[in-house]
Amino acid sequence: MNRLFTLLFLFLTGTLCLEAQEVSGGIRAGLNFSRLKGPSEVDNAGNSLETLTFASGFHIGGMVNVKFNKSLGIRSEFLYSQRGADYAFKGSSYLRLFTENGTPVVTRGERSVVLNISNSYIDIPVTAYARLGSLEFSAGAYGSFLIGSRATGELNYPQGRGQTGQLLQPIVASLNANYLKDEFQQTGLSNPETRTVDNRRVFIPTTLGAYYDTNNSTKALFNRLDAGLIGGVGLFLNQGLYLGFRAQYGLLDVTNTEQDVSLTTLDSTGTPVLRDDFDRNYSLQASIGFSF
Repeated sequence: MNRLFTLLFLFLTGTLCLEAQEVSGGIRAGLNFSRLKGPSEVDNAGNSLETLTFASGFHIGGMVNVKFNKSLGIRSEFLYSQRGADYAFKGSSYLRLFTENGTPVVTRGERSVVLNISNSYIDIPVTAYARLGSLEFSAGAYGSFLIGSRATGELNYPQGRGQTGQLLQPIVASLNANYLKDEFQQTGLSNPETRTVDNRRVFIPTTLGAYYDTNNSTKALFNRLDAGLIGGVGLFLNQGLYLGFRAQYGLLDVTNTEQDVSLTTLDSTGTPVLRDDFDRNYSLQASIGFSF
């Protein structure tokens, strides 16, 4: 089905290009304001524990315009584009700590996480446009390939307790994740502290990568491919220079269930439960460009 859709898309694009009267180029650059949209974890009272807000990034690249007449045409672009989100979690949670041989020691307490997620994509939007005086309206679809995925932030665990009721001293860890390159890691941490929790010697992380206490999987948290709808408006200041404003709405789930771990729930064996939810990209763009 996907192959048939691709062939049909290429056929229609080729047919339109053959009918075009003029082909031109251009450049575009500007700011992205993006976030991830998806369901939040909730506490026992149904209160949301997670927030996802807009993070800033940028985009830059070139385009090809295929004009049918002075008012109508199609446009294909090739952009480097940063999308992501500012993420926060605050509420009742757990923190599994590990002995030297990887045995988990489960603790419970209040967790606070702040994280700035920045994903870098190669975007290929294809849009149809209509020019009405100095205004241009466009709509179409985009496909994206993830080439970089990083996040920085901090984990605070101020008052955890072991299963025996032992009160833990506060734990603070820096978060520095590379979701495409980091490996699964529960032991062998960089410069960990050591403490005794529930009569077992455990390592306390001070810096964490992407996959501490997740699944030992070859799959990354964020999927490589994204696609969705795009639409916007442009204001031409002269024949070539323009300001553009548009929105992108993702149609694919960008997170991999195998690495999307619940921060509130453990199963009967004390293993983190995976979240089978749908997280999509949503982005607003403000651009300046020149169409030749």
